[in-house]
Order: sequence, then C-alpha cells, then structure tokens
Amino acid sequence: MRKTLQELAFYIQHLLPRDIPEAYEIAPILRDISDEESIRKGVLAFRDFLVRFYDCLIADGDLYDKPKKAPHLYADNTNINTYYPFLGNIANIFASIGHNGVPVEDGSLLMLNAAEYPSAGRNIFNLNLPDKKVIESLRFLNKCGICFDGIDLDALKPDLPSVQTLKISYLDNPLMLVGMKALETACRELNISGDEHMLLRCDYRALKKDWGEPALFLEDTLKPLSNDVRKFALRIHQRFLDRKLKCTVSTMNLYIRFIYSYRGKEVIRLNVSLNNGYDIGLRAKHTHEYAAAIEKFSEWLKQKIAKGYGCGKKRGLTDSCDGGCRGIRVPLNDSILDISSDVEAWFEQELMML
Repeated sequence: MRKTLQELAFYIQHLLPRDIPEAYEIAPILRDISDEESIRKGVLAFRDFLVRFYDCLIADGDLYDKPKKAPHLYADNTNINTYYPFLGNIANIFASIGHNGVPVEDGSLLMLNAAEYPSAGRNIFNLNLPDKKVIESLRFLNKCGICFDGIDLDALKPDLPSVQTLKISYLDNPLMLVGMKALETACRELNISGDEHMLLRCDYRALKKDWGEPALFLEDTLKPLSNDVRKFALRIHQRFLDRKLKCTVSTMNLYIRFIYSYRGKEVIRLNVSLNNGYDIGLRAKHTHEYAAAIEKFSEWLKQKIAKGYGCGKKRGLTDSCDGGCRGIRVPLNDSILDISSDVEAWFEQELMML
C-alpha cells in the first residue's frame, strides 16, 4: 500500500540531524554567502524550520496528497516528483530560492529578480511549473512562516507571470534563509551527486570539506531507533570494519544506504527507506558451507536463510517480486533484539568465508 504524504513527512522529519555540531569547517566556496558562524546558525535555523514545515504537512497533508502513481511495494527509492508531486514542487521552489535568491538588507531577505532569467514561459522562480501549482506551494509555505513580498497570495488568482521582483523573508529567524542558500549552493557547487533532496533532510555534512567517517552519519541516521537497536547496529558496523570491509554511504531519493564491500564487491547493506524502514540485507553466498551453524539459529532466521536471495519469481517462489533481489533482509527494529546473537553469528559465519 502506498505511504501517504503525511507518512512521508513523518519519515523525513525523523531523518533530520538532531545533533548538529556547534563547530565544523565550511567549504571555502560557501564563505561568499556569509561568515562561517552565520552559516552554521542558519543551518540550525533551517533544520528547525523543516521540523515546523513537516509538522504542517503531517497535520494537513491529506489536502495536498494527490498521487498519480504509486511506487512498487518493495521500492526503496522515493522519487517525490513522481509519487509526491506537492512536496516535489516545494523542493524545487526551495532550490530556486537558494540558488537564485540574492541576499539584501544585511542578508535578512532574499531577492528574486525575473530579469535574471527572461526565458519565455518561466516565472519568478525560473521553474517550468504551472502557476496554479506554484501559488499552491507559496500559500502553504506562507502558513509555515515564510513571507513573499511582491505577490498577493490572498487574491483569488494571484498574477504570478507579472511578478518581476520578490522579497522572501522568515521573520522567526532570518538566518534560516542563509542556511537554505548555503545548503543549495553546496549541492550545486560541490558536486554532491545523487542527492537532489539534500535540502529536505538538511544534511549539514554537505557544507564540510570532508564528509567525515560513515560512523558519524550512521549514528545520526539511527537516532529514531531504540537505544538497544542502535547499539546493535553500531556494534555490527564495527565488526564489519574489523573484517576489512569498506563502508561507503549513498543517498538518493530519500533512500540511505550504508554499503559494506570486500575487494570492491558489495556484501552487506544497511538500508533506510520510506517503504521498508530500517533493515540489513546480506548477500549470503556460502550458507552451504556452514549449514551446521545455521541449524542452531532461531526458526525464523533459518527460514529466512533457506529462502536465499535473488528474484523470487525466477526462483519459482512467487509469481511476483518479493524483494529478494536486494539480499536476505532482516528488519532493524526491536524485533531483532531477541535473535540478535543469531544474526551476529550468521554475519560472522558469512564473513569468515570471504
């Protein structure tokens, strides 16, 4: 069943970084926007704004949830432009404001000027979106505290094509716009590929010269889980590293993956996605070599391992996709705690065969 826009908002809200450091180095190219301290404070303000923004979506999302398509049941990627167009429109407006907005009045406002991009058919945001969709998005953002001086959003049909200049402000904390602009600039200028929704997650790591150790990103990502589950995940993360696996982080379409590889080949993946939540997928290829050890595992895990991985349809297990092509996946939630020792023993057996 398709997740609703409210469920998507709840999911992203819990991906927002909770503990952004007070001090971290800002990439030199971003220092033209403002001083480093203002950028850091701006990112904090933008994170706080997003909490408010998602609260509004959770409260009123049913009014704006007009899906045209539904993702596959086992899909991890969430293309919001396709499946959640309202949020996709707002994400595009955020990007336009951050990219095209010029700081004025000591940086407390961002100014958009249509003369900067006079292409036919474009609006003040330089977007190929229907005027009706832009107005709908601006009215929602206005409810979230962002002011747009230069267009009458209370009018029955605001005349968007005639708007030549627009002043954008956020009275609750003007530095929020500095944070938005810094994040958007980082996304465009620092070649952060495959993460067009970085703004929606307020990923401050993009502002740094070095994204740092994957473990720090993992700790942030695991924050919504219980303490015991977080400890389990961090423990096996360290065990993978001790076994000489390399960990890389990939984010795309709000799908976060911690990929553990050995000699360039993926072995294990820790996944976080809207449709499938938190889980760990192991591409187990040596189970026949430790069958005796598997017999000691819980019945649930034995059945999981026995199914193997790969396309369930091709293996004759089902007449449709069962998600098996993504590896043998076990949920990373409280249900794993009762069998955590078996899961760790299973991982260890497989790693010993590498």
